[in-house]
Amino acid sequence: TAILRHGITDMGDVTATATPSQMMAMALETVYQGLGLKRAVAFMHNYKDGKYVGKISFGAGMHAMVPHLVFDESRHPDVFHAALASDKIIFIEHAKEHDFAAKLPHWWLATLQTAQSFIIVPLALAGHPAGFIYGDWMDEVAPFVLTENEYLLLNEVRARVVHSLERRRQAIANSAATKATVAKSR
Repeated sequence: TAILRHGITDMGDVTATATPSQMMAMALETVYQGLGLKRAVAFMHNYKDGKYVGKISFGAGMHAMVPHLVFDESRHPDVFHAALASDKIIFIEHAKEHDFAAKLPHWWLATLQTAQSFIIVPLALAGHPAGFIYGDWMDEVAPFVLTENEYLLLNEVRARVVHSLERRRQAIANSAATKATVAKSR
């Protein structure tokens, strides 16, 4: 939890000046190191294409895998869409259990299937999924069960990312309003 706390402090120090991409990278690194993950990926919702796309990653072999981490926004009865719809952190301790297989999407089975345990940290903006942080443990089941304190810290990490996304959205809205006002005055 010390790494999670330190990452949250670092994110707080740059909140006013960091871009959403920078905040997402900091959040991903914080979660990756703080939970001792083997792999971690930040997915963002591409509204134009109607897809979730892997953008930033940590872990062995992830650079080559990221281009394949894309899936459709259409809701499916799987654990990822459940996390996005509920805006709740989901921790799966035993991803390989037979009964759980039906809840794993095809794209995950084709790319990240070596995970023994994983976590999904959804990011919602104005009640709509904006993306999520995914992390997993490959060689073994997660070496611990997340505590209430760790969930609180993970919620703080995601709140800082969402705040940066909200700030960006507001800046875009203000810029558009200013341009419209200038255009009317001409």
